[in-house]
Amino acid sequence: MKQGPLLDTRGSPVSFASELGRGGEGAVFDVVGRPDTVAKVYLKPQSVQHGAKLSAMAGMASPALLRIAAWPTGTLYEPSGAIAGFTMPKVGGHRPIFQLYLPKPRLQSFPKADWRFLIHAAANTARAFSTVHSTGLVIGDVNHGNLMVADDATVQMIDCDSFQVSSGSQTWFCTVGVGTHQPPEMQGLDSYAGIKRTPNHDNFGLAVLVFQLLCMARHPFAGRYLGRGEPPSIEEAIAASKYAYSRDRARTMMDAPPGSLPIGALTPELQTLFEEAFSPTARSGGRPTADRWVTALGSLAADLQVCRTNASHFYRNGHTECPWCAIELARGVTLFPIIFVPGAIGSTGMAALWQEVTKISEPPSLGQFAGTPLSNGKPSPSAVVAARKGTLLQRLAWFSLTTAMGIVEFVAPPAARALLLPAMGIAAFTIFYQTESNTKDPFQQALARVKREWAIARTAWTTPLPGQTVHDIKSELSKLKVEHDGLPPERLRRLQRLNEQKRDKQMGEHLDRHLLASAKITGIGPKSVAALASHGIDTAGDIVAANILAISGFGPATLAALLSWRHRREATFRFDPSRASSQSDTAIIERDIAMHRARLEREVAAGLLRLKAAAARVSSQQLILQGRLSELAPVYAQALADVAAVKISPTRHALLIATSMVAIVIALLSAIGTASPEGVTDMKASQPPARNQVTPPLVAAQPNTLSSTSPTPIATVITRQEPTARRLIESSSPPTSAPALTPDISVATTNRPVNDRVVVKQAANIRSSPNNTAPVLRTAPQGLTLNVFGRSAGWLQVGGDEPFGWIFSGLAEPAQ
Repeated sequence: MKQGPLLDTRGSPVSFASELGRGGEGAVFDVVGRPDTVAKVYLKPQSVQHGAKLSAMAGMASPALLRIAAWPTGTLYEPSGAIAGFTMPKVGGHRPIFQLYLPKPRLQSFPKADWRFLIHAAANTARAFSTVHSTGLVIGDVNHGNLMVADDATVQMIDCDSFQVSSGSQTWFCTVGVGTHQPPEMQGLDSYAGIKRTPNHDNFGLAVLVFQLLCMARHPFAGRYLGRGEPPSIEEAIAASKYAYSRDRARTMMDAPPGSLPIGALTPELQTLFEEAFSPTARSGGRPTADRWVTALGSLAADLQVCRTNASHFYRNGHTECPWCAIELARGVTLFPIIFVPGAIGSTGMAALWQEVTKISEPPSLGQFAGTPLSNGKPSPSAVVAARKGTLLQRLAWFSLTTAMGIVEFVAPPAARALLLPAMGIAAFTIFYQTESNTKDPFQQALARVKREWAIARTAWTTPLPGQTVHDIKSELSKLKVEHDGLPPERLRRLQRLNEQKRDKQMGEHLDRHLLASAKITGIGPKSVAALASHGIDTAGDIVAANILAISGFGPATLAALLSWRHRREATFRFDPSRASSQSDTAIIERDIAMHRARLEREVAAGLLRLKAAAARVSSQQLILQGRLSELAPVYAQALADVAAVKISPTRHALLIATSMVAIVIALLSAIGTASPEGVTDMKASQPPARNQVTPPLVAAQPNTLSSTSPTPIATVITRQEPTARRLIESSSPPTSAPALTPDISVATTNRPVNDRVVVKQAANIRSSPNNTAPVLRTAPQGLTLNVFGRSAGWLQVGGDEPFGWIFSGLAEPAQ
């Protein structure tokens, strides 16, 4: 800065009072005689172009701009005519916006600010942006350092000479910018010179500021990286549109950091605005305007409720739990002033709760399960009828069985008798010993049903109900009661420990007054400050080696610079032993004890409900079981009496009767079949011989043929050599009137005497024994004469010179 007085646009000298502040570009002074005006004087000469820009801006000054910005109202010149600075309205009572959204600086600079205050400040920030854009201006260098907030949440913009300004055909560009608040399309540039900004670019920075105000300094692009490799820096995440709180986590591979405000704590409208502002498609336009933010923030402010634990906590209606209490507990920090009023939590009180708990006792045991009911009742009328029917059927069954056995024994042929008698025995055994288990009568079925129901009741009687018992719940509640009783001593211990830690507390308060955002640390610029703030590191007291090294991009060199700065701040600390503990620390202890007490009382209240439900469930189950047993006992006794009365199974004896009838029928049919003429298998009955046909005598076949076991037709030899008989022997196919004769049987004439001779009335089988089931040895054609060698039970032993086998006597007649 040149020595000597500076001149205003009229050439009048301007005198300065005390210096108010100094930055890298210039210093700010009070103007003598003008208490509402300050002057910014550049430390280095400025270009003619910059002087023209300041002159154009001074010409644009309007009441609307002057309300929200330290806008140039006039220019200052060197006596030589070179631009030297400008005058602007004095911004008094305002602090940088980062001192509002950072938790620790907020408690110092804005000790009464709650979330409603931050919402209001965010809305005023959006209104300031709207005013700037409505005049055709673009801020360009949006960041946390050029916005100031007053105690009434009004906002003022400073460093306005860096704005992008257009006048006529002339445009003066904004050549600076902080990467943490620049949109993706402005990332990675070597310089901002010559780049024309748009309101859409500013709207990105506005969205970042609103997010930081609502979410306690958290940067929207600083979160937990879900991908592989090193996590991106804030600028890299912005360039890739990796919004950490986005609904599209599959694309961003980012998640909200721990201990941050859940995005669901905001209204759906605000959540959507953030998605739109940080979407990859917003580069070409479409980011929410300042006016949309004003409307959405107004809706949020109108939809708040107060916390029951801390009266300075406000959060959205509809949420059952206060998110600020959860964050303070998880991070171990105080976000808002402690406004604790004893009894404001609204708990019922442990004394009243415990009195209710002690009233509930374990329901009495059901005792021993009742045994099987005694059958001392009378059988039902239907059982009496069934018993009589069973007795009658039993008598009929034995009579029919005896009768059937007699008929089989004396009527059935031997072969049938040999089959029927064992079959009847097997059937009777099966009916007696198997039918009962497979085919139950109605009374047995009724007894089986009631037995099953009785067994179910027994199982329910002896099996504990699922879930916690009354005893288990009361044990849990007793532990909570003991913990609750220990809270008063715990409060005293913490207060005593607070007094003993007075020095450490004073040191912490001293370090927390030194903000990183306003510090001059080599290698720690605005980007680093923003990255540190996103991880909750705002003051000298937050600088801890492990926490610094956990941040991507911060190595040993950066850590050494930060620790050196902290140590220099520690060296300026002076302990005051006479100073009492701060009211906020005491309030924190009172709040923690009250929250702990309220939590325990809520858990006991919830346990009391479970206790009542468990006791009621047991009592209800007992009543149901007792009632069910009362219903089943007489039914069970009646079923036992009915089964005892109906000892004879109608079904079993009916089956015996049916079996006997079947055996009788089979025996009779087999006897009838044996007494009737027997035909030749698969052979038609032969016609009687012709009237002039002579019956030839029977001649034996060759020995080898006679010994055959297969049925073979018998050849005959007629001694008188009748022509018809000769044809029967010589013909290769038998005549239609008689079965074919086996051609290989030899014919011989015998003169042996015989006892008797018979003539076959129709084709018949000669069997090996006098039994209708014996094997067939020969087939005798109709008209064949045979010698008789013996008789047995209606059968004849026949043959030629010697016996061939047995033929049924009804199939032969004496020879004439």
